[in-house]
Amino acid sequence: MTLPEWLSSRVVADFANDGILTCPAEAPLEEVAWMMVENRVHALVVADGADEGQVISDADLIAAADSGHFDELAARDVAGTEAVGVGRDDTLMRATQLLAEHGVTHLVVRDGEGRPTGILSTLDVARAISRR
Repeated sequence: MTLPEWLSSRVVADFANDGILTCPAEAPLEEVAWMMVENRVHALVVADGADEGQVISDADLIAAADSGHFDELAARDVAGTEAVGVGRDDTLMRATQLLAEHGVTHLVVRDGEGRPTGILSTLDVARAISRR
């Protein structure tokens, strides 16, 4: 079976990490970094009220550190990635398309009613491919 066929025969739910780790939009970046380290993740969803509109990644933290303004910034100030969603029942092929089209490294996995249920990262996809 070719890789595209294999990706098309697998669903996101089988490879995504269940649960959403969020941080408040006003969270200081040091707190965001601590949350990433403690939970061993590379990104958090920035929760601004009821909306999960952006993702803050470890790369965003590094860019903020390089800016010289790290201590003055909050999660909302540096979250640079749109929270692109994918359905739990979508195929891994669809997920890889979304990752590539949007130039992101994490997708917010949503249930049939649009509620966030987990995260699928490029590393999760790589792990799936390596075990096919």
